[in-house]
Amino acid sequence: MNIVLVGIQGCGKGTLVSGLSEHFEINLISMGQLLRDEIATNSELGKRIKSIVDKGELVSDDIVIDTLNNKLSTIKSGITVFDGFPRNLSQAEMLDNVTNVDLVIHLNLSKEVALDRILNRLTCSDCGYITKRQLVKDNICPKCNGQLVTRSDDTIDSINKRFKVYENETFPILERYSKRGVLVDINANRTPDEVLKDCLKVINEYND
Repeated sequence: MNIVLVGIQGCGKGTLVSGLSEHFEINLISMGQLLRDEIATNSELGKRIKSIVDKGELVSDDIVIDTLNNKLSTIKSGITVFDGFPRNLSQAEMLDNVTNVDLVIHLNLSKEVALDRILNRLTCSDCGYITKRQLVKDNICPKCNGQLVTRSDDTIDSINKRFKVYENETFPILERYSKRGVLVDINANRTPDEVLKDCLKVINEYND
């Protein structure tokens, strides 16, 4: 089963995937993390990606699809969850050429809540774990003891740019999958447990 997670930054996709992994064998394709991993290598491609991300823009489709194909080739079984891909209609068409999409979960979050969450989040520079600033001490990752940092693109200007890009490019994707009958809208303004409960119900229904 292939599931696409769609939602504005801060909607809790990472937290949801963590919860789902306790119930299913999850193969996560997190485009954001894959790109950050490349940035961490300090390769020429990583430097290109960092320059784009720091401006609050999205990387080109050719970079995204190459990274995606490399990841897909390693998957053998389980539920595959796409996080951060597709971001636009062009990428949705690319994904159709690679594999089928069985379910699209839209984590619907208000801009106000999203902004508050993003400005208060920390990300582990080693394992990618995401948490709230208020929940940790000394900025040490509770999972791997790595350093928790504020992502370089988590600034108000950059966030507002991403919001605008999201509205312009992602909304048409929702309409595309809605017409297919595979789109489910989930209220993401609630607690992670409430969101997880609804998503588990939806996944089990689509699996039957």
